[in-house]
Amino acid sequence: MLYKKGSILIVDDEDIIRNLLMSEFSKLGYETISAINGEDALNKLNTEKVQIVITDMKMPKFGGLDVLKAVKEKSPKSEVIIITGHATVEEALEAMKGGAYDFIQKPFNIDELIALVEKALEKNELNIMLALYESSNAIFSSLDLEDLFPIMISLLKDVTNSKDVSIFLFDSTDVIYLASSSIPMFDSRRRELEDFILGVCRDNNTKCLTPISFETKNPPEEFGENLLSKTEIKSILLYPIILRNKIFGYILITKSEGMTSFVSSDIKNVSVFVAQIAQAINNANLYEKLKVKIAELEQTLIDLDTVKKEIQVLKEDTDSCL
Repeated sequence: MLYKKGSILIVDDEDIIRNLLMSEFSKLGYETISAINGEDALNKLNTEKVQIVITDMKMPKFGGLDVLKAVKEKSPKSEVIIITGHATVEEALEAMKGGAYDFIQKPFNIDELIALVEKALEKNELNIMLALYESSNAIFSSLDLEDLFPIMISLLKDVTNSKDVSIFLFDSTDVIYLASSSIPMFDSRRRELEDFILGVCRDNNTKCLTPISFETKNPPEEFGENLLSKTEIKSILLYPIILRNKIFGYILITKSEGMTSFVSSDIKNVSVFVAQIAQAINNANLYEKLKVKIAELEQTLIDLDTVKKEIQVLKEDTDSCL
């Protein structure tokens, strides 16, 4: 499927400007959310993270600088572009010190704003990739999967702006099971998700080898009736965990109603991260096998020592009889 280029929150109390920007960026393939003023923007930022915020400087109650401060507190990696009609030098300096990516003056050229957004999006994605690389090093600090799963889930939630992340793995008999989840899950819900994964990847009983993402209200025809279409889930990303053509399981990431859909950078970030997850799971599995082998060797040594002692006793008994 075609993914959205990025997510943008547009904040302006002027209907004409807000609707114009919504229309232009939606046509360019961006996921757009609008807020009619700064207060409305703060409410939306309480429930959703976006990559780019375009905000007017002068608005009643909460102005652009208030929005900037809220964005940097709630989502530090998000980039903020401020639109202003008559900003003072002091306001411009305060905006830049507060972490604004840039500001543009009214009346603005829409092409200039689009170019500015594209550059801000590149910076946002680069910062996320850098943070992902640095934090994902923690994955290799442990060979215990029980320690690794919370780290994996926390990072996946962060890079995709999602709340619900689950990791499903195949056991030694090729049966899928829930290995870890960001939320408590009843058995009925767990089975529903396991059935969903197997249903999506049911083609000739082969497992999916490429990521799948879609909106539950409009699933691709090849998936037939969607098992999750009647839930609160809005968007689904199912990503296979693969290393050297061996599939270990799947990562299921979901977004609820009111949240932005998955965008192209989400898929890119997850792809880099999943490669590390696959290696970490493989290392942990090898470590478990190694522990079993060591335990077997230790038992063998114990058994050999026992046999030696028995032979020694028999030899001593034999010698005493001669």
